[in-house]
Amino acid sequence: MSNDTSVPTDVPEEDDHWPWFDITPKAYEEAVAAIAKSMNLQLVGWEVKHLESIDGLDGTYVMDVTARFQLAGMDFLVLFECKRHKDRVKRSDVQVLLSKLQSTGAQKGVLVAATGFQSGALEFAKAHGIACVRLVDNAWTYMTRHTQLTSPPTLTGMYSGYAMTPDGDGDYEFTLLTGSPDKTRSALINGA
Repeated sequence: MSNDTSVPTDVPEEDDHWPWFDITPKAYEEAVAAIAKSMNLQLVGWEVKHLESIDGLDGTYVMDVTARFQLAGMDFLVLFECKRHKDRVKRSDVQVLLSKLQSTGAQKGVLVAATGFQSGALEFAKAHGIACVRLVDNAWTYMTRHTQLTSPPTLTGMYSGYAMTPDGDGDYEFTLLTGSPDKTRSALINGA
């Protein structure tokens, strides 16, 4: 987690569909954990923890958020990395999460970002079955490339999660996960 809470200055407004919102890194992680806890995924033993220590082959990792569940008599572990950076998530951030998945034996990785993802990060994540999710304030769930914001929206304190995947035309598809258990289950288990 980055402790940088500054407003991004290197991302042109027309390239970012949602304006920046100010939330501490810890509060960001807690928001992700709260959303994960509240999901009605109809999975046995759905348990979510914030800042859980997970032993790996090469050491112990303190994960931002973890989720555990059982399916067909098997135990599953999902690792969430929360990136509240001023810049978009890079491919190297996704590679680090993949290394943690391999070391810990976790079955799924989810990278949650406040400012989105670089195209290389999304492509690498897709190739390795890592879900990329954008957490935004509900005040900013509307996407457009053409509307200029004249004043910052009022924060609601409620957040929505979106899965982001490359669409093959150099752009991205955004799938709303909040309030959609089937889409969330698909993103977490099948890789978005």
